[in-house]
Amino acid sequence: MDTADFNTIMHHPRTIIHLDVDCFYAQVEMLRHPELEGKPLGVQQKSIVVTSNYLAREYGIKKCMSVQEALRLCPELVLVNGEDLTHYRHYSTKVSEILHRFTPLVERLGLDDNFLDVTSIVEKQLKSQNDSECDMNSLHTDEELKELDSKIFGPSDEECPCDCHTRLMIGSKIAAEIRNRIYEELHLTCSAGIAHNKLLAKLAGSLNKPNQQTLVFPCSGPMLLSAIGSASKIPGVGQKTMELLLSNNIKTVDDLRKIPLENLELKIGVDLARRLKDNAEGIDETAVKPSGKKQSIGLEDGFKSVSLVAEVESRLGALLRRLTELAMEDGRIPIAMRITVRKHDLNKPTSGKRETRQCALPNNLLPSTKAGMYDHSKMLTLAMKLFHRIVDVSKPFHLTLLGVAFTKFEERSYGRSSITSFLRKQVAVHSVLDISSEEGIAEVNLGSPMSINQDSNDSSDQTSLMNTSASSLSCSPISKLSGVATSQNTEDDLQNEVEPLPKKTKLEVWLSGRRESPSNEMAGLRLSPSSPMQLSPTVDTTVFRTLPIERRDVTRSWPTTSKPKPNNILKYFIANK
Repeated sequence: MDTADFNTIMHHPRTIIHLDVDCFYAQVEMLRHPELEGKPLGVQQKSIVVTSNYLAREYGIKKCMSVQEALRLCPELVLVNGEDLTHYRHYSTKVSEILHRFTPLVERLGLDDNFLDVTSIVEKQLKSQNDSECDMNSLHTDEELKELDSKIFGPSDEECPCDCHTRLMIGSKIAAEIRNRIYEELHLTCSAGIAHNKLLAKLAGSLNKPNQQTLVFPCSGPMLLSAIGSASKIPGVGQKTMELLLSNNIKTVDDLRKIPLENLELKIGVDLARRLKDNAEGIDETAVKPSGKKQSIGLEDGFKSVSLVAEVESRLGALLRRLTELAMEDGRIPIAMRITVRKHDLNKPTSGKRETRQCALPNNLLPSTKAGMYDHSKMLTLAMKLFHRIVDVSKPFHLTLLGVAFTKFEERSYGRSSITSFLRKQVAVHSVLDISSEEGIAEVNLGSPMSINQDSNDSSDQTSLMNTSASSLSCSPISKLSGVATSQNTEDDLQNEVEPLPKKTKLEVWLSGRRESPSNEMAGLRLSPSSPMQLSPTVDTTVFRTLPIERRDVTRSWPTTSKPKPNNILKYFIANK
């Protein structure tokens, strides 16, 4: 596409910043251990170097390189264990807090990766500078760009009719201010990319590192895409998409540009074809989506092989202890727990897909107050029950991954007068316990097995919660104390201690009042076309049905023998009805 035509048909109102913390894990470790400053440093998880500082990269060390190969390239490499992400999450949260001071439009891509839409800030500053008759051309000077540690990719003298150059230069100043603020408060350096869309901003941010920022004007978008070469470097193009492109002899961004859209749609599908054709020209209309709290928090542990139940229990216990700490920091209450297992069949080298099971969490395993703690031992027992649903331990098994996650979070008030707390404790609305022990022990049935087989590269596995129809379940008095999805089958139960009921609950007082209410006798007085009517022997039924409603008040003087109908709603509250 010709540059002039590109600028003519496009309007570029947005200002997007992509911010990436330089070698994030390594920087955090150097902050925790100042003696590591100036040394080649690698962060190790299992037998892999997941990241390293820039000094180590000068020796040729790359992400996800084996420890053995990294030490061969750099014998002086200092390795730090990075399997516990607690400190990285802490710094990531601090970075996010700083970003939200500038704009609420922050989209988190990972612990160290963020998009910001600063369009509204730019517009305000632009209006302020216009009111003060500021010379906007002064923003384009090389001296100011040097002060910002900012570089421009491609030509900067081709003005766009929509005046986006001015807006993006203001965006560069905002990006520099954000980076300086993060360094002043957290001592972390960041690199940034500034453009009018997310695609170009992300690509620009990777051009000049560390501790620098790069600006890309819209006219240079196609040039930047050509410069990256392989189509696999387009954000969002993963292994499967690239294999699909290669099968159609499409290797580079230029190959994408050359193939007609109609032909590409036939080869890879309409939606994907149109997105990739736009991306090849530097076009991306996707919005920055503010990241709310995650609906799942999980941890995984990968290894070469685990074949003993005792080792599985030990590893799940360690994961649960760390997971409950993260849940306490989050402040919300999880509704369900999910267990993930990756099996390895020695007879099938291609095996390695994930399988999951999920169940609801009983309330008595969760903290009842803000200062309360999770019941780790009972939670581990529940996790092992799920594990046995996946793996038949009576036969030899080999696992290469274990994971545990809390899902379906909800906000909860811990106050004594909380209506949510009252309903949760007194009435099993969402799910019910089946009580079969005479000693006050609740046996929790995990319900029918549920599984999902997924590719090992897919970390976003989702499993539906086990739902139970309220109309088909019974509720014993003890079951009102906690909620967990169960069925009537007690074949595979988990024992949990349950607190005894108080002598007189609010629910019992309420039910007592309901039983004595005159409204219970009203059910039998309703008139229904399908139900028989109790009329005086002298009244013709056919004639009476034709009477207007306002004239049927004469029935008040007639005798009736109908019995009051039972109030079916009590079945939902009264045990064993």
